[in-house]
Amino acid sequence: MESPSTLYPKKVDLTNCDKEPIHIIDKIQNHGFLFAFHPKSKTVAYYSENCLDLFDTDYSKLLSVTLNDLLRDDVVDQILSNLEKEKTIALDVSIKNKSFTLMSHNNGEYIIVELEPTGQGIDSVVYQEQLSRTISELNLASDELTMCDTAAKLIKDFFGYDRVMIYQFDANWNGKVVSEVREPELESWLGLHYPASDIPQQARKLFLKQGVRIIADINSVPKHILKDASNNNALDLSQSELRAVSPIHIEYLSNMNVGATLTAAIVFQNQLWGLVACHHYSPKFINYHRRVSCKFITQVFSTQLGLRSANLLLQKTNQSNKIRSRLIEKMSQNWDIDTIVSEGENSILDVTEATGAALCIDQQIKTAGITPTVKEIEKLIDWTRKKSESDIFTTNYLSEKYDDGKEIVKIASGLLAIFINKSKRDAILWFKPEIIQTVNWGGNPHKAVTLENEKLTPRKSFAKWSEEHTGHSDPWLDYEIAAAKALKEHIAEIIIQKYEEITALNEKLKNAYNELESFSYSVSHDLRAPLRGIDGFAQIIKEDYYDSLDDFGKQAIGTIISSIDKMNLLIDDILAFSSLGKTSLKKEEISIQKIVQEVLEFLQVDIIYQNVQIHIQDLPENYGDRGMIFQLLNNLIGNALKYSSKIEQPEVIIGFENGAYFVRDNGIGFNAKHTDKIFGVFNRLVNDDYDGSGIGLAIAKRVIEKHNGDIWAKSKLNKGATFYFTLNEKSK
Repeated sequence: MESPSTLYPKKVDLTNCDKEPIHIIDKIQNHGFLFAFHPKSKTVAYYSENCLDLFDTDYSKLLSVTLNDLLRDDVVDQILSNLEKEKTIALDVSIKNKSFTLMSHNNGEYIIVELEPTGQGIDSVVYQEQLSRTISELNLASDELTMCDTAAKLIKDFFGYDRVMIYQFDANWNGKVVSEVREPELESWLGLHYPASDIPQQARKLFLKQGVRIIADINSVPKHILKDASNNNALDLSQSELRAVSPIHIEYLSNMNVGATLTAAIVFQNQLWGLVACHHYSPKFINYHRRVSCKFITQVFSTQLGLRSANLLLQKTNQSNKIRSRLIEKMSQNWDIDTIVSEGENSILDVTEATGAALCIDQQIKTAGITPTVKEIEKLIDWTRKKSESDIFTTNYLSEKYDDGKEIVKIASGLLAIFINKSKRDAILWFKPEIIQTVNWGGNPHKAVTLENEKLTPRKSFAKWSEEHTGHSDPWLDYEIAAAKALKEHIAEIIIQKYEEITALNEKLKNAYNELESFSYSVSHDLRAPLRGIDGFAQIIKEDYYDSLDDFGKQAIGTIISSIDKMNLLIDDILAFSSLGKTSLKKEEISIQKIVQEVLEFLQVDIIYQNVQIHIQDLPENYGDRGMIFQLLNNLIGNALKYSSKIEQPEVIIGFENGAYFVRDNGIGFNAKHTDKIFGVFNRLVNDDYDGSGIGLAIAKRVIEKHNGDIWAKSKLNKGATFYFTLNEKSK
């Protein structure tokens, strides 16, 4: 971490508060003490001015002492030991017969030690009961709002603040009080909105780092942090428990008649979802140990909130995936893109929560639901092409950006546009209608500051101020945008490419039409759709549960995600090979031995086929397309493992003899009379006891054909099978 090169600005007002470096404020709250020392020499470099009284020393002496001169050796040893393990510690110590809680952390440059009164302890039995009650009551909450109400009530019961609010941020960092528990005599702030300037970005970043923060008494005089006169660097207090408060924020709280606060960050997926904001109307100190319990309660609440949100997102994503699969099936069966715009079930309208949708292909526009006119859609497509640098554009306030947006505001305040082919104006558009809302603010958001005695100050009135929001739609959710992107990929890869290819084919390719259609459908529908589901669940487990997994679990998640990436690459290669047909090989020197090892890792042989004995002979190098050879071996080795896995003492041999590579197994084999059929598309000679799509050997044959080689098989029923192949690509 770089040391701050400048000190806290001499003048801080509302003209620069959004850039105020509150992490290097040179003061602490006056209920505690702070000093910072060099990690190597352990000499003091910074200290709060009240340390002079605490340790009965003067300025010159305090800067020359070491940590061992101020604290007992065993306490120093504990501090240093825990900091080496990158732990933040809290110790109960006695100084001058007074009990303090000692907290220490490394800010990257100095070790910071803070002392504050030990305060009222936490009874372990009561603490366990509180945590158990918290988890139980949050689990019983039926929806997100009930969960917020429950959390607010629990925190008020535990910590006794006059008012406890759950404060949620929107996309623009404006806040809203979504839950509130208060003393009866207090005016309710439930439902009020507050502008983003009330909690500026630098404060939000510190909440993410620190988690819980108190202001014990807003009217108290903070204590300055002193240092040697030759030191021009400010002390980074980002993780300090005692860090003083910005004078602007103190004035803001004073205008609200608040005497003390406790604020806890509600974090979901490393993003600040909102805050638990506790207000007291007189001074109130909550000691470190109780703040830790508040942090834990908030983390439990955040986790439960995140799980509920994730479950809802999964439900919507799964439903969207099902609809997308049906749309792809309709298009693949008839090669008719217009079928996905049909009214009723299985329409592009069902992919998102829009009320209208339009598909523009080859300058023809088809609509579903409530949409602007065709001419208005054409103008909107032209505008979006110029406005958006990427292939996707979203807004829930179209009339703010688009001059003609006011004319269609009632049906198209929200727009999600995604281009299939931008140069050809091929696109899908979804529309959401205007939602007129009355928003109640805590004071006039347009006058968040006032001019008083030639000085800008925070607003003094927080009385409810209402305004009507027009021109906005419901926002586009992440799953809707992801669904739109996935549908675009399906159409671009499977329908548009095939559609253009088929229209250009001559009579000689008619015999290959049915095979190509079936092949494309199988890859897109049977392979890619479930793979997206696996990827979604794996990513959620990694993001939300990774830290709770053991090493094997973490390795397993890594293997899953790695396998998904390889499978996606494999499917992309197959689609490209199938759709383009005449694609030239990417020829290079390849190690067949190494590719075999990669295939075995990809198939997770050590986990899935532990009982199979695998023998790999010396395999000569060759020349060809590495990706296609991986596909070839993946299918041949995968089949050998699969069809031998259910017999006693299964065995697979991968070798080279008489100028040909081979993959041999001792599995169920097949009747030799079917040898000519096994390389056809969807020709399967086994029952449903073995998984498979019936295209693996067809892919293998195509790979060999591209390499001017040969592939053949020898087998007897229940006597195993051997597949041979040659590449004939040993030179450029």
